[in-house]
Amino acid sequence: MRVERYIGLIVAVWLLVSCTNEPEPGVTLHECAPMPSPRASATTFVVDGQAYVFAGRDSTGSSRNDLWRYSPETDTWEDLGETPLRERVHAAACVADGKVYIGLGFLGRYSQDTSYLQDWWEYTPQSQQWKQLANYPNSYTDCATAFSGKGELYVGYGFCWNYRRDFFRYDIASDRWDSIDVQVAFHGYPTRSFGGTGCTCQDRHFMGTGFYKGSLNWWAELVDGTHWEARKEVPGRTRTLASSAATEDYIYLAAGMHYGGVNTTGEILRDIRRYDPRTDQWALVAMLPQGIINHVSFAIGSRVYVGLGETEDWAITDKLYYFEE
Repeated sequence: MRVERYIGLIVAVWLLVSCTNEPEPGVTLHECAPMPSPRASATTFVVDGQAYVFAGRDSTGSSRNDLWRYSPETDTWEDLGETPLRERVHAAACVADGKVYIGLGFLGRYSQDTSYLQDWWEYTPQSQQWKQLANYPNSYTDCATAFSGKGELYVGYGFCWNYRRDFFRYDIASDRWDSIDVQVAFHGYPTRSFGGTGCTCQDRHFMGTGFYKGSLNWWAELVDGTHWEARKEVPGRTRTLASSAATEDYIYLAAGMHYGGVNTTGEILRDIRRYDPRTDQWALVAMLPQGIINHVSFAIGSRVYVGLGETEDWAITDKLYYFEE
């Protein structure tokens, strides 16, 4: 009996190691110039090869409404000053035809409906002009996810006191929001959640991870703007508040928090994983120097940038890294 138990223990350990062992990542990270104003829970977008960081919390814990521009060619940051928008964290943004559509997010106390911001704006970087558009239809706006399509945008999966899976289509030409019944094409996912991440690659929209009673690892594609279809789940630990960015060929998903619920211990993650939409496969490509949460990711050409956010000791960091495969 003792021998059988011993053999069973060895088998169990072997199975655990074999299931969790992954090839060592071979991509080298390069450190960029630090952001002059460290930021967490900010929002990023890219226009004409320039990256922008909007709002978030600074190193004092104060919410901001300013805009910074990062130029990869010179590895420099430029403070573009305050915007017409209110201060906030976890805003949503996407780019269509060289213009930025941005807004939503959170400011205040979680117990107040007015803390969940519904404003929506158009920003033209070339002229630095802002134009306020029709408000988002509901107050589920904290950590919402946004995609850009051809003449239309998709926004949803935000938080307001509770978790929902509301999804809306925004028509740019008519400045109109329409609720769409995004049917779930597979059992259990995407469940009501928030804090997920997603982006557009090869004119296809993907989204996943997030939180509902615990962190999640679902991954799905929005097909025809009508329903989700399951794709291969994100490997490794389940996670929420990860970030993602897309190059021409791949989506890269970075870091976040693994959290099982109030009776478990959380873990800040530092892995960067690549998703190939053509093969529906994931690969581990890099490891950050330390875990981060409430961070940003963006891609300029074939370079992918990851950084800012909060570290494992909850310090807001100015570090930004890039890699290129």
